[in-house]
Amino acid sequence: MSVDTMARLFELKNIVGVKDATGDLDRVDQQLSKMGKEFIQMTGNDENAFEFNKRGGVGAISVTANIAPKLCSDFQKLSVSKNENDLIEAKKLDNILQPVHDAMFVESNPSPVKFGAKLMNLCDDEVRLPLVKVTDGAKTIIKKALESAKLI
Repeated sequence: MSVDTMARLFELKNIVGVKDATGDLDRVDQQLSKMGKEFIQMTGNDENAFEFNKRGGVGAISVTANIAPKLCSDFQKLSVSKNENDLIEAKKLDNILQPVHDAMFVESNPSPVKFGAKLMNLCDDEVRLPLVKVTDGAKTIIKKALESAKLI
């Protein structure tokens, strides 16, 4: 959907924002310019949340937050701050989270999340067809990412 179409929809009182999963960070700037700060912009891409928020976004609809809620919450709070020290801390958390973000999409969602949750003793990794469990190669990647973030 174009930014112009989004701006027209924002004129309706029941449209207050968007989950933007395009990966196009320039859209944040364009939408902010057209609709102002009142228009809520949230990324649907965990991996670009830091830059998205720096440009005017206010959060994320996060996959990684399913297995790292505290880290993701702390990161989000710090990343929307105007305080330079908070932004430095947000960048540190972003660096910790990046391998986890990557691992959550090593295969089709939600199977990597389910396996990660299993490693954390939160649930089993069963999925219903047509989904399948992650492969052994993906398991290795997910486990390594969770260990690097000290989640397991």
